[in-house]
Amino acid sequence: MPSSRRALLTSVGAALTGLAGCLDGSDDGPTDSTATTTPTPTSTATPDSTPTDTPAGERLTLGESLSLDGVTLTVSDLVTAHSARYLTAPDAMGVATTRSNQFVFVDVSARGEGLPPAPHRFALVADGDYYGSGIAFIGPARVDAPVTGRRYTDSNPDGHVGFRVPSPLDAESVAVILGGGPEVTDMQPDDGTVRARWQIPESALAPLRSPPPTFETTITVPDSVAADETITVRLDVTNTGDGDGTFYGALNHQGPLYAADPFTFSLPAGESTTHEIPVGYYRGSDLPPERVQFSVVGYALSESFDVRIEGGGTPDGTTTDVPG
Repeated sequence: MPSSRRALLTSVGAALTGLAGCLDGSDDGPTDSTATTTPTPTSTATPDSTPTDTPAGERLTLGESLSLDGVTLTVSDLVTAHSARYLTAPDAMGVATTRSNQFVFVDVSARGEGLPPAPHRFALVADGDYYGSGIAFIGPARVDAPVTGRRYTDSNPDGHVGFRVPSPLDAESVAVILGGGPEVTDMQPDDGTVRARWQIPESALAPLRSPPPTFETTITVPDSVAADETITVRLDVTNTGDGDGTFYGALNHQGPLYAADPFTFSLPAGESTTHEIPVGYYRGSDLPPERVQFSVVGYALSESFDVRIEGGGTPDGTTTDVPG
């Protein structure tokens, strides 16, 4: 049967759109797609630490806690990636990417009776270069991968803080810092206001220093199928970049069913793979739909499809029975 075939060549590197960039104002023009690809995310777990009253400004190790202004503050669990998948609606997902950059996520926990530090008071410092925190494009949306949950805010003082940094990151020393100043502010910290510094261990720096992946993707979808057949969505993906990567994507059902089916796979540099997604929720229905609509999102990818169901259609005055 006829099919529609669409090929998209992604550009080098990837990362979350809208993250605040380096404080010197550089920005390579991030892009967004509704789902994603990203190099294999690397997570550095940190052991639990007993909260101590550490003098402000003293160096800490990732995972250690600081008692400050009535809260116990912990920065831990670093994860690196080149893109991120997030919820755009309760039943839909998107993927944010940006060229020549990568994302660094850390978990921040502030517990106690005091006022938690504002999220913009955190920054990542790499050999003296400052990179501000924030995921402006995603905003309050819930991230699904490479980390899960909501971002750290004063109303959610146990969440992730993200940074966008160059890829690869050419730095010998990397740390997350907390600046002083007003608790609620859009001003980023600078070296003269540092109240705490969590050093990133050498073992966690290798992924930051690695080259990014580049994904070339071809999608094949049939124009029509019989009512008792499954629609097979085929993705042929090649990593043409110099670095290993993880492809984050999602299939968003857009009628008559509304739901999101995320998918993830790793792909080493120079290798190719085929990933197939079956769509067949209408099979077995007494009244199959006339059309099935969905979109596929991923690394620099957002394509919509409308597949005709042969023998399908809803008579006037009735509703389509869509199995859950």
